[in-house]
Formats: sequence, structure tokens, C-alpha cells
Amino acid sequence: MSSSPSHALLQSDAEWDVRNRVLSETLTELVRSEGPDNAKQALDVGCQNGWTTDRYAKLTGLDWVGIDPALKEERRSPDGVALYPGFSNKLDFPDDSFDVLMLANVYEHIFPEDRVASFAEMRRVLRPGGVVVGQIPNPYFPIESHSRLPFMGWLPMRLQLIYWKLSPAPWEHDFFVVTPKHLRRDAAAGGMRLAMVRKFNYPPEVIPEKVRWIARLLERPMRVWPWAWQFVLRPE
Repeated sequence: MSSSPSHALLQSDAEWDVRNRVLSETLTELVRSEGPDNAKQALDVGCQNGWTTDRYAKLTGLDWVGIDPALKEERRSPDGVALYPGFSNKLDFPDDSFDVLMLANVYEHIFPEDRVASFAEMRRVLRPGGVVVGQIPNPYFPIESHSRLPFMGWLPMRLQLIYWKLSPAPWEHDFFVVTPKHLRRDAAAGGMRLAMVRKFNYPPEVIPEKVRWIARLLERPMRVWPWAWQFVLRPE
């Protein structure tokens, strides 16, 4: 496995840390520029182990909590942020609880039948003037970001599941092909509007060193067809 070409597309710990740092810096920039001036409380939807939630807290000064369906019980992030088991379509918080919600690389993991309910729930727990800030990867990028395989996102789901067997990624296939068009549609059905979307590309330092030359070749095309999109949603 370690000698396969696809394995070279897996990031090292150092490259992964750069990825998370850049992700948190750029998304919290949107929180500061697009969120309400008096924002206090924030929710990280799909927080995983809370490492990036801690970064959000340091960069924004807001009071953060996180939820993730993979959590079996309440726990704390490395820096002490409260993390809870939970699903995006059933947020266990009162109405008007948060000024900011983070949805970073999560939308593509939500089952299609749960997406509208998820956005309706986000709208419910947002205070007036609140925002949802997030990111989605480009599924049609030449190297698909979850599998690290060429053109994975171009295939129908049944073929993706077969192709996935070649992936060096140590996780199971758990994503759907979505774009800003899907985001706009599902958010609108849940009572939210896509207020802003921008192209986003990570710096070369995020890419495994052995294949960094590919990023240099794709630098110009990526200005048009990016690695990912970052977005802001507002309640209607």
C-alpha cells in the first residue's frame, strides 16, 4: 500500500496540520467579515474531534460548542470546548441559540433526504442576523478529495463504491457529489439563501510533497475550476 501511486496522495501529519490551519483561518475570516458584529455563541456542525473547533475559538473569540454523529457521548476538545453527539437534521438546542454555525466539509456527507431538514434546523437555531459559514470540496476536481483517486466524483455512486477499493484513504466511502447549485437549492428549501460563494484553493504546502508538481501544473486551471468553494448562508 505504501508504495502505490495513490498512497502518495495522502497527506503527512505536517501537511494535514497546514490544511487545517489554512481552512480555519480562511473560514473564520468569513465569520468576522460576514457574521453579526455582536456575535457571541457559535456551533461547529460536524466537529469530529474538535481540533478545528479549537482553532475557530482562538481565531474568533466566540464561545463555541460542537456536534458530530460519530461521537457516542459528550466529551471535550483538546482545549476544552464541549462536543456533543448530534445530527445536522436534529439539533438539540433551543431556537435562536447561535450567531454563527460552521459547516466545513460536511454538506457532502449529509444524506440527500436529510439536507432540507438540516438547513431548516440550522435556520431555527440561528439568531436574527446570524450566518452559516462553510466549505464544500469540488467533486469534479481531477483528484477527488475524499478518495484521493482521479475523477472519482464523475462516476455514478455504484461505480464509486467499486472504485473506492483502490483508495489509499483509511476511511469508508461516505460522501455524495454536491456543488454550489445543490447547496443553493437545498438551503432555499430549508429557509436559507446562499448569500456568498467563492472559489478556494489550498496552498502547495498542503499537497503531499511527492505529487506537489501536479499542483504547479494545475495552478492556472484551478483559478477557474477550484479545489473547493467557501460559502455564507443567511436565513430568508
